[in-house]
Amino acid sequence: MGIMISKMKYSAGLAVILFMLTAPSISAQQFAQQKQQPVTPYGDFCSLCSTYGICTIQTSPEKAERAIRDYYNKKGLDVEIEEISGRFIKAKVKDKGKVVDTILFDSSTGRFRSIY
Repeated sequence: MGIMISKMKYSAGLAVILFMLTAPSISAQQFAQQKQQPVTPYGDFCSLCSTYGICTIQTSPEKAERAIRDYYNKKGLDVEIEEISGRFIKAKVKDKGKVVDTILFDSSTGRFRSIY
């Protein structure tokens, strides 16, 4: 009975050691993915309105679409407008055809918000 318990302890210890040896590579990979710059920084704004995202009047949907496209084209990304609802525009941001972000643009303030 004592030999069986020591074998179980040995097996459990070996399993813990093996897990600890493989865990750092998983954590390092996840950490590296988290360190990437976001496509749309929180609360970023376009130059359509003032520096701090304050407009005196609501921008037309056409001007707002142009502002969104200009903003992301400077980053080398494409934009697909999905929906215009009142002052908000929902769009998919794409990098080489792959969706990298979905944003809401407020045409009253010129602010971008990632929905992720």
